Amino acid sequence: MNASAEDSNLEQAVLGDSSKNFEQDQVNEADEKPELTGSSEFALKMINAVKSMNNDEISHYEMVNSFTIADEMKCLFMFIKALPYNPIVPMYPEAPFLFFKGVLFPRSYDLTEEIAMDIETFMKGKNSEYFKDLHLHDLDPYYLDAYESAVRIYNDMVEKTRTSYLSNVKQAKSQVIEISAAIVCAMVVVLAIVGMS
Repeated sequence: MNASAEDSNLEQAVLGDSSKNFEQDQVNEADEKPELTGSSEFALKMINAVKSMNNDEISHYEMVNSFTIADEMKCLFMFIKALPYNPIVPMYPEAPFLFFKGVLFPRSYDLTEEIAMDIETFMKGKNSEYFKDLHLHDLDPYYLDAYESAVRIYNDMVEKTRTSYLSNVKQAKSQVIEISAAIVCAMVVVLAIVGMS
């Protein structure tokens, strides 16, 4: 009986330990999830800051000053360096002309090389020691994850916006061609009628 009692106690101890380990694993997973969520939020913060700057809602000084922690500044610096310059080319007038509508140019992603250089110069002037010989592997895993997410999301947004803009331009150009052709046909008909009379 003593042996079976000892076996029972041993089983309970093992079950208790595995239960504690399971609970600890769940706590560890719960701790990791907010960190990943946090890096996604930081990625979106960087993207929205750049978009606001491109839309002239804030200056590049204000954009940089909205990031205060050294690691955030390093991550932003690397993010700005990774962005494409003028990824969407204007192809159609924005303002209406004659009786045609214009096509709005998407400025949210219109980062120029000059602005990017101004941002880098301003950031280096603020804290030059942060950015001296800075490489991606220097970023903490949290900020590296945020950087990679931000670059991927930003480039996806640029591609979708470019596709939408090109579609709107194509539609506007086809409208111009159709209306112009209709006007030319009408003029030919009028001239033919005048010539016959």
